[in-house]
Amino acid sequence: MDYADTFGAGGVMRREYSFEERHERACLRAAMNIRGLWEEKGSSDTRLIEGLLLPDDFTVVGDSRAFSGQGRREHVIPRLVVIKEVHDMLERGATDAQIAIFIRDHVKIVRISNEECSRLDRKDQLGLRQRMPTGWAFGDDIYARLSAANIEWVSMNGSEAPPG
Repeated sequence: MDYADTFGAGGVMRREYSFEERHERACLRAAMNIRGLWEEKGSSDTRLIEGLLLPDDFTVVGDSRAFSGQGRREHVIPRLVVIKEVHDMLERGATDAQIAIFIRDHVKIVRISNEECSRLDRKDQLGLRQRMPTGWAFGDDIYARLSAANIEWVSMNGSEAPPG
């Protein structure tokens, strides 16, 4: 056992957290930061559900079949849509724990090709850059945008079922 990995500053023993516990804690940190900004400014920032607070280890769930290293990390539900719903939840009195669960369940990323990005984003095609398909609501399939764009993808770890 390496002393530096086990003890923090001042020699105090640190607890080891499982992947699931770290994911839960990251989502809770994001929820608390969103709440703080929302309370102070009446809004927050979509980047609060990105890398610094919510690393890709927790959010990237797969790659499109067309992805070959070039392309983009695509939030299956646009960050703007997620943050707007979190703000609505705050208006309704949701707790940080409830918001953290919502973030855990709705912030997922699939890496897609540049061509798939264009198909999804461009207004002369689907125009779904920052919105979900018409008629979609929370509780529906979170992968509906990918399905609408005919983006087939493969799960990285088997914990997510690709649409189909």
